[in-house]
Amino acid sequence: MSDKKDALDRLMAADLSRRDFMKMSAFAGIAASVGGVVTLDLWSPSNAHGQAAAGVKPFTFAVIADQHTMGPKNNFMKLRTGRSVEEILKLEQKPDFVMEMGDMVHDGSDEQMKFFDELIAPIKGQMKFITGEHDWYLDMGDSYTKHYGKTTYSWDQNGVHFIALMTVMLRDFWSKRGLSPQERMDIAGTLNEPLPGPFHVGEKQLEWLRDDLKKVKKTTPIIIFSHSPLYYYYKPWNFWTEDAPEVHLLLQGYQTVQVIHGHVHHIVTNQIGNIKFAASLSTAWPHPYPSSGLPAGSPMMPRANPMNTYGGLGWDTMQVAENGEVGINYREWSREKVT
Repeated sequence: MSDKKDALDRLMAADLSRRDFMKMSAFAGIAASVGGVVTLDLWSPSNAHGQAAAGVKPFTFAVIADQHTMGPKNNFMKLRTGRSVEEILKLEQKPDFVMEMGDMVHDGSDEQMKFFDELIAPIKGQMKFITGEHDWYLDMGDSYTKHYGKTTYSWDQNGVHFIALMTVMLRDFWSKRGLSPQERMDIAGTLNEPLPGPFHVGEKQLEWLRDDLKKVKKTTPIIIFSHSPLYYYYKPWNFWTEDAPEVHLLLQGYQTVQVIHGHVHHIVTNQIGNIKFAASLSTAWPHPYPSSGLPAGSPMMPRANPMNTYGGLGWDTMQVAENGEVGINYREWSREKVT
């Protein structure tokens, strides 16, 4: 049975109307084609013909992601994380907040999170957080929640509704096998390890999202933060969220929806129905693009030079326009002079 059919079967089991089912069918298939190499200094969706959303005040925020800091044993991760913090502090237009997209540490330990906290101390007061799998599966989130709080939450700011989701849930592959916490972490954190299966949002969180969206007008712009891509990108590397189509269905009818995700360590964009997707840069290492290609219309980063400490890495600033559209400035370091 295909992954597409599995997703649609789950939607039909949720007692959807035939009309909703037919709309959702368009969401389940993801077109993939290899994009051309483009200039990556600035990417922004066209909003020239968009109508201003009521009450939206233009603003900016910054995004940092996938640092994979390992405490003092890997100086490169420390160096790159520190550079992103320094550059955010020097921004002429101060961001309203800084979003951490997860995988801030590599092995999920309390000691690594303490080390990371020292690196981000100058900006931590401005920060919001979501979790990645590397932050979670050593102690099942005990250290993460101690340092960074909730994994799922929402807030309203400047006329935009923001949603933070925990999208790296895995089915229990460790209990019956008697795996140690470190073994569980190693398997969950291995990119091409098939044992854990795909990430998912889960029924409890889907119910929370359904209730949260009931309070949001269809004309209110929505920005969602997710570690894993909230669509089907490339399953062999778990660039995949199994129940993403259920999330798409809940977002039907909203005029402006932008999902920002981490995890893939490269620039990729997509659009499915009314939902736009964009990945954030990593400061740790760049992943290559999968052999299956990219979603139609996505930009492609130039291949990183492995001899360049900053090749293919960086962070992002986001500009929210009056109509709620999000423009993204990818601050990719290998395209800038390194000092």
